[in-house]
Amino acid sequence: MRRTTTPVPLDPEEARQAAYATGLRLLAGREMSTARVRDRLRTRGFPDEAAESAVTRLTRAGVLDDRRAVQAAARTLVSVRLRGRHRVDRELERLGFDRALIDQTLHDVLEAVDESVLIARVVESKMRGGKTLADAAAYRRLFGALLRRGFPGSLIRDALKPYWRRSGPPDV
Repeated sequence: MRRTTTPVPLDPEEARQAAYATGLRLLAGREMSTARVRDRLRTRGFPDEAAESAVTRLTRAGVLDDRRAVQAAARTLVSVRLRGRHRVDRELERLGFDRALIDQTLHDVLEAVDESVLIARVVESKMRGGKTLADAAAYRRLFGALLRRGFPGSLIRDALKPYWRRSGPPDV
């Protein structure tokens, strides 16, 4: 299904109202950062003045709140998508959130969740009921998959110890 876009009105006041309405529609689906809403409005052809006016108005109305949006995104990435600290950090930065806000939110969200429990859930699903890793290549594949999810190497090694029945972990 192709999204239809309405043309941007030429009158500045109408453009500001249309940008506000478009911003409301964007935020109806999910929380977004201020920077992302601003970029989306500009991408849709609204002038900078209309986009800024809409973002200011949405923020004043309480519809657009970076703190609420970053917390929702971080909780989803950690609890639902099972991502680690490093991956969540990169994703939140990509979504356009402020660095200080990201750091504070990561601290708050990860304080409530034990990363080793998250890794254990991912390992369990990847192992599909298996009790041991067949060889060093399987260990490296699983280690790499967990690393790409953003978990620290030391926690990954600890999580894989029960599945690696040989002496010492293989070179990763």
